[in-house]
Amino acid sequence: MNELNYSVAGRPIRIRLKRSARKNIILRAISHDSISINIPPRLSRRQLENWLANNQTVLLDVLARAPENTAGQRPGHIWYLGLPHQLGEHDAAHIAVDTPKLLLPPQAWPQQQAQLRRFLQQRARERLLPRLAEHSERLALFPAAMDLSNARGFWGVCRARTGIRLNWRLIGAPDFVLDYICVHELCHLPHPDHSPRFWALVNRHTPHTDAAKRWLKQHGSELFWLDAPR
Repeated sequence: MNELNYSVAGRPIRIRLKRSARKNIILRAISHDSISINIPPRLSRRQLENWLANNQTVLLDVLARAPENTAGQRPGHIWYLGLPHQLGEHDAAHIAVDTPKLLLPPQAWPQQQAQLRRFLQQRARERLLPRLAEHSERLALFPAAMDLSNARGFWGVCRARTGIRLNWRLIGAPDFVLDYICVHELCHLPHPDHSPRFWALVNRHTPHTDAAKRWLKQHGSELFWLDAPR
């Protein structure tokens, strides 16, 4: 991974660059002065610099959604089941859901963070995979397997031989976003590209494509707050 010092509207920031197999440029806020960017394998330095120069507003928008906490402190809230849940504590060894709160055991943040990740990953397995299976039956499109992923560069992936994997962090997203991601990946079975026929099939099976894209653009980076350096 390379690191690039850059200036956005006169504001110095750090950009962490990582090559990925994805064709799209993917941004994630790390802090209020640093961004992680996944770039396609063949994107040149000049092309990257041109993209950065032409997307200053996008960079500022991503920075504005950076984790709100400072090093060693937990965030004020995280997304769970489509709602922002405040993080509090209670006198018990388990995590309790008291919407709109998540109550954590009284431990230091690193221990709470690790336990919260395990909790959310388990809830993701219980919620995301059955929903994907329901859409699979509805569309009569059956992947080779269904599982979760810990990817930082995509929400879902579909491969003919290994099946569909959904990012566990989608446990924070609303149902209509999860439905869109499930349908999107299932539609890659007959159409492995992003051709007009692929999008026609996606839009035929979910009315929420545009709304889901907007939600992910606005809140997607917040689903990674538990991964941010503390």
